[in-house]
Amino acid sequence: MNPFNQVALTENELQNDCLCYMGYKGNQVKASRLFAGHEHEQQTKRLATHFHVSEDYYKAIAFDSSILSKLSMSADTISDKETPILNQSVFDQRSLSEFRDYETAYHQLMLDIMTQQVLSTNLVLGDKVANRIFVDGGFSKNSVFMNLMALAFPQAEVYAATVAQASSLGAALAIHKHWNHKAIPTDMIELKLYSAKHDSFA
Repeated sequence: MNPFNQVALTENELQNDCLCYMGYKGNQVKASRLFAGHEHEQQTKRLATHFHVSEDYYKAIAFDSSILSKLSMSADTISDKETPILNQSVFDQRSLSEFRDYETAYHQLMLDIMTQQVLSTNLVLGDKVANRIFVDGGFSKNSVFMNLMALAFPQAEVYAATVAQASSLGAALAIHKHWNHKAIPTDMIELKLYSAKHDSFA
């Protein structure tokens, strides 16, 4: 039996690049793809040029709730609705002259990307509630993104996950019982909690 026949994707999910993969045990894994890393790279170059700073200046930006309180997560202020929001964030349509400094502009960029992230994540969740969300890759090291993620999903514990050689590790774990009879170590993944429930913002 084809496991992909168990759950049909809606037209909206297919149009927004939502797919189903098969796990190594044959189970269905629903996924929504969002290429936010590319958007982040292009927009931070734009910010660097406008504010005359290095392209990696964003790495020094810490989450600031006082800046956040003055910004909007809504895309309603953007007039051009022709480009689907999951294809490109609305930040590209914003004039950088409206921001007093790089820090404020960067927080708005991350809010606009988070708008995309919430829509993308909800395509997978549907009417279900996630108790835990794990973020790996470059954004897991970004305190602005991680804190916004925790605020966007207050019902969940949001973890930044650091895993060395993740692909190789995953393959080794999948066949662990066939080559290693020792217990799987419990410290292979470094986790940092960001949770609106516990006000643990960094």
